[in-house]
Amino acid sequence: MLTNGYCSMTELDSVAFELLGAISRRSYEFDLFVSEVSRNELIKGGVLATLLWWCWGQQEQKRDSLPVVRVVLGVFLAVAAGRVLQTTLPYRPRPMHAELPELSLPYGVDTSGLVGWSSFPSDHAVLFFAVATGIWHLHRTAGLVAFAWTAVIICLPRVYMGLHYLTDVLTGMAVGIAIMWVCLSVPLPDRVHRLAGALQYRHAGLMYAAAFLVTFQIATLFHDARLFAGSLAEILH
Repeated sequence: MLTNGYCSMTELDSVAFELLGAISRRSYEFDLFVSEVSRNELIKGGVLATLLWWCWGQQEQKRDSLPVVRVVLGVFLAVAAGRVLQTTLPYRPRPMHAELPELSLPYGVDTSGLVGWSSFPSDHAVLFFAVATGIWHLHRTAGLVAFAWTAVIICLPRVYMGLHYLTDVLTGMAVGIAIMWVCLSVPLPDRVHRLAGALQYRHAGLMYAAAFLVTFQIATLFHDARLFAGSLAEILH
């Protein structure tokens, strides 16, 4: 374990920053493009939400929406677990705030953001690897696309921009995959299957409306929901 002031960093993190540093600040346009990708919710969660809806359409042809309901439940649990881990584990500053000699910040990085927010684990990795695991359960090919998209388009830019350490991402990936796997593996009683079927055919409009709202929040990393919860907590206190 390498230490730099109050920040601890593994050898794996150091190697990752050195490799990415060979690319960083070589092209102003490339760095700005990566920065835009790392912030754009449509490119990140929007693509995975679209894949999830496509998988749901495939399940509808089988007249079975319960696997999708399981995936949505797993997503909620993954988001909750990610927040609990970030707030209860020892604080780890973002790489861009830690003055690491191995890290070469690319052009366009705003270091004034996320001050005081712990880096470990990556909530992006927890959520979107959980979603990718759910998509893989529903459709193998779409799942492979989701895993590749999450790794390369969502998580790698966050390491490149100094928002996370590689170990933040790898830990978040393990947490997200594990939670979704448990949600998809736990056997459910027959009455739950019957209830899901009844909701699907008797209250289809309500079910699809709720699904839209949930997948919209997935696409935006539950940003609005978390802001509202934080504001409500401040008001109550």
